[in-house]
Amino acid sequence: MKILKVLILLTLILPACNSPKENQPDIKKTITVSILPQKYFVEKIAGDHFNINVMIPPGASPVTYEPTPKQMKELSNSFVYFRIGHIEFEKSWMKKLMDINPDMQIVDLSKNATLIYPEQKVEAEHAHDHEGHHHHGIDPHIWTSPKEVKKQAKAIYDFLIKYDSGNNDEYSVNYKLFNDEVDSLDAYLREVLLPYKGLKFMIFHPALSYFARDYELEQISIETDGKEPTPAGIQKIIEVAKKENIRIVFVQKQFSTHNAEVIAKEIDGRVVQIDPLDYNWVESIKFIAEEIVKSYSN
Repeated sequence: MKILKVLILLTLILPACNSPKENQPDIKKTITVSILPQKYFVEKIAGDHFNINVMIPPGASPVTYEPTPKQMKELSNSFVYFRIGHIEFEKSWMKKLMDINPDMQIVDLSKNATLIYPEQKVEAEHAHDHEGHHHHGIDPHIWTSPKEVKKQAKAIYDFLIKYDSGNNDEYSVNYKLFNDEVDSLDAYLREVLLPYKGLKFMIFHPALSYFARDYELEQISIETDGKEPTPAGIQKIIEVAKKENIRIVFVQKQFSTHNAEVIAKEIDGRVVQIDPLDYNWVESIKFIAEEIVKSYSN
């Protein structure tokens, strides 16, 4: 009986003596970001060390999206929020998100950006019956510029090496590899877009200001202040497009293509759907450049 009691006692004690690392999987900490391209940036540098909670899912609009209860729960477990800077979602929700998780650190990836404070071109104003009216405010689309993405990557890297110094070597290697990837993309874009400096293209929502600035192009927006043009406005847009010999009209996947199709038909141009909010950031930016070349090389 004594031997039996000892054996039973050992069966109870021994599991408790095992190392937790041997019996329990590591629980990853959570990083929250606003948009999918940020997830791409963070994962390129952080590898698989963290869960990435993306607030705005595929196909959703950064202007109108409201978080789900599941996202809020994941946010409450996040130790850092990498905000992109000035999108409407963050303006509307950031205070509420901080109230849910007061201990969560906030890193603004637009802090070192060379921001654009847009004033619409006269042609675009005429197209919308807003002659003389200028639209002010920070353009938030900094992730469409390889130059600006390098600054965002630096901010992510700087935070990670302070927060998780035990993996600094890995983060440093990953950061260099990602920088090389961005530099390679930038070199490719400069080469293919070089013959098109000064070219104007049309887009429904003005999401490519930083891309256009990088490669000396000019975007003309169909939408003004989030509003679709009137029938008279569409006619003026068509006149502008004909005058500027525009052959392509970009539309983000989050928006209707109807007005763009009307305009493209009148100017014998092409409607091309793009998704600057796609996770596959490199491919989405390349696609935009390649579609410009395809439209204007004939």
